[in-house]
Amino acid sequence: MNILVSIVLLVILFLIHTVEAIWQPKPGTTWNIVLKGDLDIKKEKAEAVEIDLHSHDAEFIQSLHNAGKKVICYFSGGTYEDFRPDKDEYSKVDGLIKNKYKGWEGESWVDIRLDGLKPILTERMKLAVTKKCDAIDVDNLDGCQDKSVMKKWDKPLTKDDAIVFAKWLAETAHNLDLAIGLKNALFMIEEVGGDFDFAINESCVNREYNECALYKDFVKDKAVFGITYQYLLKYRMNRICDYLDGLNISMITKEKELVQGGEQFKQSTCPLYYTYAFIRKVLFWFSFAILLVIFVYLFYRSIVTGKLKQWTKAIIGVFETIIIKIKRLFKH
Repeated sequence: MNILVSIVLLVILFLIHTVEAIWQPKPGTTWNIVLKGDLDIKKEKAEAVEIDLHSHDAEFIQSLHNAGKKVICYFSGGTYEDFRPDKDEYSKVDGLIKNKYKGWEGESWVDIRLDGLKPILTERMKLAVTKKCDAIDVDNLDGCQDKSVMKKWDKPLTKDDAIVFAKWLAETAHNLDLAIGLKNALFMIEEVGGDFDFAINESCVNREYNECALYKDFVKDKAVFGITYQYLLKYRMNRICDYLDGLNISMITKEKELVQGGEQFKQSTCPLYYTYAFIRKVLFWFSFAILLVIFVYLFYRSIVTGKLKQWTKAIIGVFETIIIKIKRLFKH
């Protein structure tokens, strides 16, 4: 009996240890993603930081832990990256590397259905464990939705292929006591959402439709980390307030590149966003009205003074000068 009790206690302790070992960030956890440039730990305020798996050593990751940060390590699972130290392993698997991925230079789509890919990605996960990453972000799980994959492959990837691959990634990561985030791939969130510990989304605010709302159920229990590129929003910064209203998504806004910095979005700042957007619209239309009045006046004066032809040539000359300068700018 004592032996049986001991075995049961050991099993319970093992299960408890396993559960505690896998990090599951709570909704609202602040985050940052820095895949380019240097990362100054002293200046980083986010609770969780995502970095590239191969670009940083274990010592650097430990320094992030010492600063109280959780670390998410990034690599692409659905594409071949020609800068990875294990790139030669891909060419050893017949038919693995496919057509170029137009989204990023140096990347090509891979056939996620081939078993030869699994050992490569498993080794990357083991490296993440060795470096003591808390979690991994495996990118490009949405190859089945890429137009080039659908058109150029003899047997294109399907949604079912993506689901099988995603579930394998999650299971393998958990077996190694690693947390894993679902990167984009909202087309299968209902099927695989439960297998992942958090989600990472790129540009749900930048869509014409509210893609962020698809996380409504997911974000009730698990964190969703989002990136919004300000240059894509342009004059529609108030959209971030509309799309994230009532959603506890940890959103960071960046200009364009995934360098350190950026602004943690807070719903409380929305009145400022709306006011700023309103003032910009007022100034824009006021300036447009003034220019229109000036244009109409000069046009009227040119008719009255009989200088319409001369005035028209002057206007055309101005536009030609602007076009020439724009062409020179693009050449540079």
